[in-house]
Amino acid sequence: MTPNRVVAILTPLVFAPLAGAIATWVAEHAPGVEVSASSLEEIFIAGALIALAPAAQWLHGWQKYEAREAAAADAADMADAEPAMPEDSFDDSFEDEYDFDEIEAEDFEDPLVGDEEPVPAGG
Repeated sequence: MTPNRVVAILTPLVFAPLAGAIATWVAEHAPGVEVSASSLEEIFIAGALIALAPAAQWLHGWQKYEAREAAAADAADMADAEPAMPEDSFDDSFEDEYDFDEIEAEDFEDPLVGDEEPVPAGG
């Protein structure tokens, strides 16, 4: 059984009631703390909710993890698939159309950027 199923099943059945019972016991038996009998139910509910919040957060993170793993598996499957066009079907017409040996460095110079000194900040 995967950990997310264990958390999803055991948290509301075991962990939340156990956390509520522990919170109630601590409230009853803590030295110097006076708690009325009517507020013990509220303490039990608060303790149970404290246990449910991290479980919900963990399950949310687990779902994101599974989504990332599925996306990675899909990407790996796509990478392993054969290409749509075999490599030998590519022709050199692009390279024939443009002569890359004639390109010079000055063709790439930016006319807006000059050799001027930078202006100091704030001035």
